[in-house]
Amino acid sequence: MQIEAPTQAASRRTPSGTRALRVLDITDFYSETASGGVRTYLRHKMEHLVQAGVSHSIVVPGAETGVERVGPARVHTIRSPRIPISPAYRALLSASEVRRVLLEERPDVVEVGSPFFVPWLVRRAGGEPPVPTVGFYHADLVRTFAEPYVQHRWLAPVRMTLRAAARRLVRDVYRTFDVTVAASESVAGELRSFGVPHVVHVPLGVDHERFRPRGPGEVASRAELGVPEEGVLGVYVGRFAPEKRLEVALDGHALIPVERRPHLLLVGDGPDRSSLEARARRQPGLFLAPYQSSREAVARIYGAADFYLAAGPGETFGLSIVEALASGLPVVTVSRGAGPDRVAGTVVAEAYRHGDPSDASAAIQRLVVRLGPDLAAEARRHAEDRYHWPRTFEALLRVYEQTASRRR
Repeated sequence: MQIEAPTQAASRRTPSGTRALRVLDITDFYSETASGGVRTYLRHKMEHLVQAGVSHSIVVPGAETGVERVGPARVHTIRSPRIPISPAYRALLSASEVRRVLLEERPDVVEVGSPFFVPWLVRRAGGEPPVPTVGFYHADLVRTFAEPYVQHRWLAPVRMTLRAAARRLVRDVYRTFDVTVAASESVAGELRSFGVPHVVHVPLGVDHERFRPRGPGEVASRAELGVPEEGVLGVYVGRFAPEKRLEVALDGHALIPVERRPHLLLVGDGPDRSSLEARARRQPGLFLAPYQSSREAVARIYGAADFYLAAGPGETFGLSIVEALASGLPVVTVSRGAGPDRVAGTVVAEAYRHGDPSDASAAIQRLVVRLGPDLAAEARRHAEDRYHWPRTFEALLRVYEQTASRRR
């Protein structure tokens, strides 16, 4: 289990004679090689909850069953099989093990971070009366699982059927929670339109000390990244998978004349890596770097870049976008999903139409000609004004307390 321990001691204690609120997180959207966003969220959550005097435990799938302390939190792993179509992930399937952990931890509220088997496991294991539950909508099921694999025009009827089925699944799963949390207002509105009740909007935050504009000695060298020292550099950090729709932005990148084309570095891993490596060999200006488990390494890569590429139309928040903005990087974003929410009301981004390589090409070129110190400073100001982890977890604690109190 690779969740870093919190770095600060508790600063606010539970009043004498009262029991600390007990919060349990359970998710199978966790992988040691592919889910940096969820892991980042959990790490910062541990830090804030201990400061608030909250008892916190986490349940994730793993190769073996066990429990360990990570700072003040108890992290339970449950032996789980790998998912064949996405072997970096494992599927939580054991209701008996989930029941054992719930009986051991006795949480006042459970946050469920994935929509497939985990909600059913929690309901089955929760007993009577059932434990109060909060569902966090971390993944856009419609755009991430229903649409990317049926993009051909002749598959339109299949795509429409899958989209409708995904919407019904979202409605049926998330209406079982006492509250559903969405990290973007546009996603919250979409969930309500599906028929999900009790939806609240709680944006995520960013570590402003780690993700910040950096001096020359604090950034990754382009040589170690395999990128030429000269020229503008854009960067993407995330999974290499069909739902990220990287091919649209990369087709747009290829349309830019070579003499004006910025370098583009893709950092990550996933099922599309081999095809992207083949593409990089034939597309001038395109480079790949391995997945980075260290947030400091990611921050150093941002420090070496000039702009960020946000290509995924199915993002429910876009944590990497906010980290890039905090690092002083303007953004090229697809116009669909949560990306536009992250840059609304600011001049630090250019958007392109979903599925349109020509528009992606134009957006990249529009941003490149505007790059400079003023735009970088504005990107940093935008992140500082809007995104802070303490605000996120203070809002979530209010949700937990209200949810738990309604069941008492």
